[in-house]
Amino acid sequence: MSVSIYDTEVVSAEDYDESMSGIDILDSRRFFSEGPNGRFELRTFITRVKHDPRQELFNVGFGVWDQERQNVNDKATTRNADMHRILSTIATIALDFLRRNPFAYLYAEGSTAARTRLYQLEISKILDEMPDDLQLYGLIREDGIGFVKFCRGINFDGFLLSLSSR
Repeated sequence: MSVSIYDTEVVSAEDYDESMSGIDILDSRRFFSEGPNGRFELRTFITRVKHDPRQELFNVGFGVWDQERQNVNDKATTRNADMHRILSTIATIALDFLRRNPFAYLYAEGSTAARTRLYQLEISKILDEMPDDLQLYGLIREDGIGFVKFCRGINFDGFLLSLSSR
């Protein structure tokens, strides 16, 4: 991907309180968005619900870190004109996780329908630049269709990534 990414640092799962006690945090990173509206700490999580029998299914999420509440606000906006860099950073983290866990499926969805649509538009822009071994599917909830191969021009409700070398 041609957009630069932010430097990230690993955050230990022990750094989170009981608000995430029902979730296994397999990977958490932090990085900072800096721009016209200030400096914001962002956190990413790759998680799995504890005791979920589907051991290969994970979720990726991110948002602005709320230091006072000690949690992520996935509806906050920074408006620092760095959306491409933020999304590229998260995509790099996701791809790194899949390379370390080649049998994993990684699910992503925006915190709102508008955000999911925004992510879809951004994915569509770089679809031709994605690594050949990355498989990308879109979720269509309507009529129980489920996951289909990602393609431009279809509105999806979420996304599923995996490596083709399964």
